[in-house]
Amino acid sequence: MVNMGLGTIGNAGIIHKRKFRWTFAVDGPCDIKVKESFVKLASRPNLSIEETEINYLNGKTWIPGKGTWETITITYYDVAGENIGLWSWLASVYDFASDNAPVALKQATARQDYSGTCTLTMYDGCGVPIESWTLSDAWPQAMNFGDLDYSSSEEATIEVTLRYAQVQYKNFCGQDPINCCETHCQQATA
Repeated sequence: MVNMGLGTIGNAGIIHKRKFRWTFAVDGPCDIKVKESFVKLASRPNLSIEETEINYLNGKTWIPGKGTWETITITYYDVAGENIGLWSWLASVYDFASDNAPVALKQATARQDYSGTCTLTMYDGCGVPIESWTLSDAWPQAMNFGDLDYSSSEEATIEVTLRYAQVQYKNFCGQDPINCCETHCQQATA
């Protein structure tokens, strides 16, 4: 006979992560800070792992290949008269607003002049961090300044697609959910 209740997921100690308890902060180059209070939508990182096909005789199998962190999209409220840091960060990558544009567009070439560190933190109901994602070497790959519509009373937004090179995940609540089984690697180093 199977217990038809909620099982472990219904235990009193289980903390459900909620989609509305988070912040997204950017520490950009040259002390640029993109204010987290202007973020409307964000997402956690997405990882794709290539498959490598192995052929032998009349069969084939697959093994995991290279991993790629996919771009993510962050949506910001577009406000007038407030320096939220977003425009400055974009200008560090592709300065279309300079007095010389469009004749002499400037573009940063050194990583420290355009890349930033983004931190997405999720919280419990009391404001205590339960997980964080740190995206390193991040830069705005695309910016969509949004459409305008006379029939809408919605706020204007800016959608930013971020490219990043490295990700670090931290769990702050209970047992770490990541438990790697690297038996071959552990035996080789022993």
